Amino acid sequence: MARRFLASGLALLLAIAGSAQAQQRERIGFESRQKGKPVQVTAEIHWPAQAGPVPAMVIHHGSGGIGRNREGRFAAEVVSLGVAAVVIDSFGPRGVTSTVVDQSAVLSVDYNLDALGALKALGGNSRIDRQRIGITGFSKGGTSALMAAHEKQVVAAGVPAGLRYALHVPFYPGCIAQFYRPRTTGAPIYMLLGGADSYVGVEPCQTYAAALLAEGARIEVKVFPGANHGFDGGAPYFNNMGENHSQCVFQEAADGSWRERKTGIMTVGPGGKPIDGAQSLAIGGCRTLGVSGGGNEAAAKQSMEDFKSYIRRHLLGG
Repeated sequence: MARRFLASGLALLLAIAGSAQAQQRERIGFESRQKGKPVQVTAEIHWPAQAGPVPAMVIHHGSGGIGRNREGRFAAEVVSLGVAAVVIDSFGPRGVTSTVVDQSAVLSVDYNLDALGALKALGGNSRIDRQRIGITGFSKGGTSALMAAHEKQVVAAGVPAGLRYALHVPFYPGCIAQFYRPRTTGAPIYMLLGGADSYVGVEPCQTYAAALLAEGARIEVKVFPGANHGFDGGAPYFNNMGENHSQCVFQEAADGSWRERKTGIMTVGPGGKPIDGAQSLAIGGCRTLGVSGGGNEAAAKQSMEDFKSYIRRHLLGG
């Protein structure tokens, strides 16, 4: 009888614990776009134990999708600080598993829109402090974390006045699109790059960061010497069919036209009118095949400490 009582008591405790853990996660949805058509993108909120409203940190995955080793690990670190972690799933709702070999499976403009859609959704959540929402991301997600700092993009996405990300931490983003005299929202940007990154390159982001700084952006760039793409963790990898856009840089001119730097091909004419077929032609001329990366122990440890210090400073006031 005693054994049955203990067993049933243990089962009850486990059920309560499991229920409590389940209640600490919540799935939300928000509207975005997939190649011109509306799509409902989802995100999972990992709630801290603290009572709300609490700060939040959006986490946007890269071309390989959501992984426990990266997004799950970062979410756990964020929650440990008393901040809600919001992991966007940009692939599942679109029926995509990876964009490594085909980046057009989810266009960058749509991916960037996901980050701003998440901001709008969180801004209306009573458990979130709408003045203390940050964003981080890796590679393709790092690009969206950076682009979400551009005031022009935020306004175009329909984000209401007074709602802006309070912190941007892009990990090894691709700085393929560079606006003319780019104006940011004024929120701090911390760009973390690998010095040996051959997937997205290092120079394009350094060049663009200088342009952002010249226009008054609060931006800092940290380069980890000898670190590859994905330096924050994971085994070394190589995919000989992966699309490599490290040589592709599209720059906007004063007249609103866009030109790819390596090929010299104008893809958008003056006034912002796209030129038929020019985008594909330019990509074909600057893109190569073959991508690689992998973790760097020293860079992984330091970048995580840096990441948490940014959250403490800008979202927790510490």
